[in-house]
Amino acid sequence: MGYKKILIFVFLGLFIFTDLLLAATVREKLINFLPKISGWVLSQNPEFYGPENLFEYINGASEAYLAYDFQGLIVAFYKREKDKEPAITIEIYDLGQTLNAFGIYSSEKPPEGNFIDLGFEGYLEQGTLHFFVSSYYVKIFSFLEGKEGEETLLLFGQEIARLIPADKNWGSPLAFFPPLGLKRNSVKFILKNFLGFDYLHHGFLASYEREGVNFEAFFIKAQDEAEAETMESRWRKELALSAEVYREKDSFFQAFTRHFANIYLIRHSSFLLGLIRLPKADDDLAYAFIREMLSLINSQRLN
Repeated sequence: MGYKKILIFVFLGLFIFTDLLLAATVREKLINFLPKISGWVLSQNPEFYGPENLFEYINGASEAYLAYDFQGLIVAFYKREKDKEPAITIEIYDLGQTLNAFGIYSSEKPPEGNFIDLGFEGYLEQGTLHFFVSSYYVKIFSFLEGKEGEETLLLFGQEIARLIPADKNWGSPLAFFPPLGLKRNSVKFILKNFLGFDYLHHGFLASYEREGVNFEAFFIKAQDEAEAETMESRWRKELALSAEVYREKDSFFQAFTRHFANIYLIRHSSFLLGLIRLPKADDDLAYAFIREMLSLINSQRLN
C-alpha cells in the first residue's frame, strides 16, 4: 500500500473517531437531562440520533433542524411503575447554541397558544409541551388525558428545565424590536438562507400592525461591518433586478417586488434592517419605524 493511501486511511480513521467521540459526548450530556420522577421509570433504553440519522426519527422534518446546526437528539419513553405501556415521550434536541434553539422553537410555535413561563419560553397544548432553554429544545408528549395529562407534562417539563444549566448570556431579540404594534410571539430567528437568500444569515423577523397596516420588520446581524456592507450591496442588486420599481434615497433602498411587496432596507454598522410586505410605499411609517429600531440597536447588544 502506497504512502498516500496510508495517509488517507489514517485521516479517514481520525475523522470517523472524532465524529464518534463527539456523538458520544452529546449523547452523554443529553442523558443527564432525563428526569427521575417518583413513580415513573424508563420503559426502554433511550434512543439517540445524530445529524447523520435524524431522518430516521423525523423523516421529512430533519432538514429544518439541520439548518440550525443540530447536534443530537435523545428520545426517552416513560411509564408508570404499575403500567406496562409508556405514557410519556420526551425529546431533547441539542442545537449547540441558544439562538439556534430559539430559532427552531420559534419556527414551530403557534402564533396563538397557551404560552407559559418554562425555561426561556414554552407553550402547552393538548397532549404536548414545548419549550427551549439554553441550547436545548424540549418536546414532551403525553397519552394521559385531561388535568392529569397537563399536570404530568408540567411535572416532567419543570424537572428537565431545572436540570439544564441556564445560559446566563441569553438576551431576548425582543429588545431590538419596537414594542408598539408588535404581534405577540411573532419574533423568529433564521440562521441560514434568510428570506430565501443563501448569503443572508443570522436574521430576525417579526410581525407588526400599526394604524391598520400589517407588515414585517427584520434585522440581520453580520459578523462585522465589512460583511454587512457586502450583504447589503449584493441584496440591493438582486432586489433591483426583480423589482417592478425601486429607488435609493439617502442611505435607504426601497423597492416593490411580487414576493416582498414594498421593502425598505438600510445598513447601520454591522446590521441590516428594514421592513417588508408593506401593502404600499409609506416613507413616513418606514422611516419612523426604522429610526426606532436604530435607537434600540444603539442601546442594546446581541449576545
